Amino acid sequence: MSNSLNIALLNAFPTMVISPQEQAYQKSITEYVIVGGLSVLIWDILTHLQADYKLFVRHRVNFPTWIYLLSRWSTLLYGIVCAVFITAPVEDCAALARIKCAVYHVTISSTALLFFLRVRAIFNQNRQITVVFLILWLAVVGGSMTAVISISGTHLGDTPYCVFADVKSYLTATANISLALFDTSVFIAITWRLSTSHLTDKRDAFRGGKADFFGTYLPAFSKALLQDGQKYYMVAMVANLLVLIMEFVPGVPPSYRAIFLAPAIELTNIMACRVFRHTKKRRDDDVVHEASTMKFGKNNNVSVYIHTQVGRLTTTSVTESGNHGSSITETELESKERSKSSRASKEFISAV
Repeated sequence: MSNSLNIALLNAFPTMVISPQEQAYQKSITEYVIVGGLSVLIWDILTHLQADYKLFVRHRVNFPTWIYLLSRWSTLLYGIVCAVFITAPVEDCAALARIKCAVYHVTISSTALLFFLRVRAIFNQNRQITVVFLILWLAVVGGSMTAVISISGTHLGDTPYCVFADVKSYLTATANISLALFDTSVFIAITWRLSTSHLTDKRDAFRGGKADFFGTYLPAFSKALLQDGQKYYMVAMVANLLVLIMEFVPGVPPSYRAIFLAPAIELTNIMACRVFRHTKKRRDDDVVHEASTMKFGKNNNVSVYIHTQVGRLTTTSVTESGNHGSSITETELESKERSKSSRASKEFISAV
């Protein structure tokens, strides 16, 4: 009875039959992590299928939308290739590893491009800012290309299953470091732009600092942009840090060095796509509404125009026309701050 049970277990896990016990255990852990990351990505895609559909039906389809789609589905393809590489019997592990690295390059480049376009839009296509972040984005593109020569694949012993081999940590770190530098630069630039676009010269440094870190005095739209960026940056930094730790900590087995690479990319992409969807959705929410005329009797009309701007407060203009033709105007923000806030927000919204 015991022998038959052992045979059944060995047949269920063929890599355990002819591979060393420790190596087989490491491979099993790698399989769990990679398949788990892919499962989370698939769950997120299925959850937001309706939102993705609305991006093409209810919103303007432009270049950033297509980049979003490329980033989304190339990440899914990357996760599938990684799962096949580590779990399925493969005839040519080296060729599949090269395919995986090529898809990795597309995934990293397209996800970073989403944030390059975001910065470019927020800064209203400022030439100097565009050039600086274009160079940073090209550094990410170049860094991700090193994956082709930094990781290779080979069979696990005499089995048809693949494992990572000859992992060059100093090359894989190039992609992670360039991406971390890009994400940090984007986060700082967007935070600075949002805070300075909505603060007048009269505000003190304390309030400016609170707006920078917490968005306390920012308008609702800008505060949401800031908080979405903070969430993405936190997830991206933690994921990249975990990948770098596994690559450079002494004593980590070779099969574990790239174990968190795929989940980190998938989780980062989930957050990046979340930021993009939220921005596109708010584009329809933050529009200018003009209310109609309300009639009070035969000779008295009150026309109320409510301008729901992307500013910190709503500006209401009430014009009362009747026998005396009087006019009343109420504003809750200074004219300078209101126009500056509205102009900066409209420039960004129109670009995305």
